[in-house]
Amino acid sequence: MKETKTEIHEGKVVSVSGNQITSTCVDGDEWQHTLAKDAKITLNGKQSKLDELKVGMPVRVTVCDEDDSKATSVAAGKKQSVPYG
Repeated sequence: MKETKTEIHEGKVVSVSGNQITSTCVDGDEWQHTLAKDAKITLNGKQSKLDELKVGMPVRVTVCDEDDSKATSVAAGKKQSVPYG
């Protein structure tokens, strides 16, 4: 069985459109991710929809190491309530 690695990008929401999210990371670079079909989205620790996320919100985007353009989870909201995963 092949082990799947994940990578986490932390930053702020820049834009949300359709099934894509663009965010900045701590060093200022912008990342654009397309949501995986079964991606989990949370806002302040509660299940949410991508279009509920607002520009400037702290966000943590988890991507698969094999394809860092695909987001497997997006957690946004108050910094202390943004869980990994």
